[in-house]
Amino acid sequence: MIRIAVADDSAFIRRALARLLSHEDGIELMGTAASGEELLDNLDRWRPDAIVLDLSMPGMGGLATLDRIMATRPTPVLILSTHSKKDAPQTIEALHRGALDFIDKQEYSLVDFDALRGVLIERLRLITGMMGDEPDEPEGPPHPQAAKPPRRRPAGRYSAGSAGPAGSAGAASPAAPPATATEERVDIVLIGASTGGPPAIERILKDLGASISVPVAVVQHMPAGFTRAFADRLNAYLPLHVREATDREPLLPGTVYIAPGGRHLTVVWDGGGLSAVLTDDPTATHRPSVDALFTSAAAAVGRRAIAVLLTGMGHDGAQGMTELARAGARTLAQDEATSIIYGMPRAAVLAGAVGESLALPAIGGRLKELLGD
Repeated sequence: MIRIAVADDSAFIRRALARLLSHEDGIELMGTAASGEELLDNLDRWRPDAIVLDLSMPGMGGLATLDRIMATRPTPVLILSTHSKKDAPQTIEALHRGALDFIDKQEYSLVDFDALRGVLIERLRLITGMMGDEPDEPEGPPHPQAAKPPRRRPAGRYSAGSAGPAGSAGAASPAAPPATATEERVDIVLIGASTGGPPAIERILKDLGASISVPVAVVQHMPAGFTRAFADRLNAYLPLHVREATDREPLLPGTVYIAPGGRHLTVVWDGGGLSAVLTDDPTATHRPSVDALFTSAAAAVGRRAIAVLLTGMGHDGAQGMTELARAGARTLAQDEATSIIYGMPRAAVLAGAVGESLALPAIGGRLKELLGD
């Protein structure tokens, strides 16, 4: 039984969520709160396994409430948000402060809650580590990881959804000239992540330092409306230049390019260097896709890429990392002990595509070694 607490200043939302959760097997609603103060006053009595938290609340507010939860009673937190100009940056900040995932309320009807019920229950089971077998993924070939549930870090060790198969990798491009036996030049660093990814990505980029000799392309599973805020947040907190990628722009050394939500970020070799190509695939389960980025880099630069696969549910990235490994690229994955959800890295390990499995604190330093920076 998963015990849930809800905090939202809207009486309509509280009643709706209570009605939604009260009829779900394996879910017990312990209580609802109209403010952060009310939630905190009841935490010891309710003892929830997960909290559904609205950020736009009067009084203490959602972010301050989240900080208190993480300081006094660390609990998996699912954020209810919107992709508005105000809420998206707050949501990204919440992920960096310890929230595990979020739901964009604007994607669901306030009259018909069937779709919201499905995603809410899925996310709650996911962040509490009681998901069981992975959800069905309608696209892509069977993968050995699907037979076993993903592993999650133990309760009480939180930092800040779900993954799917690759979409189109875009048009083929001429590959970069092969490196010679004595030349170990790297052209790009690739990073893919899902649940728990934002703070992990920030940690790695921070550890890379103020200047790196190659561009960095990042796919974080996140819907449209939030990836710009994610890029802006990283740009404000890191010495590196971080931006949301745009179509056909050249990829410059020392710049981090975030894949925009709703589209795939791929890379092509344009003779003199790498460029970003954004592609659309309405049939893909998840956009952006880690596999789309990794597969395109395998074709464009082969062994001159370094790929890193981080925490996340599912197996997105395993296929693309396999192609990179076959091309001779260096492949790193976050280890189980430091992953919020050991799904995506585990899938790549099972596929034989991971050269090194490392704890999160070691990844940035290892990248610096490989880059020679």
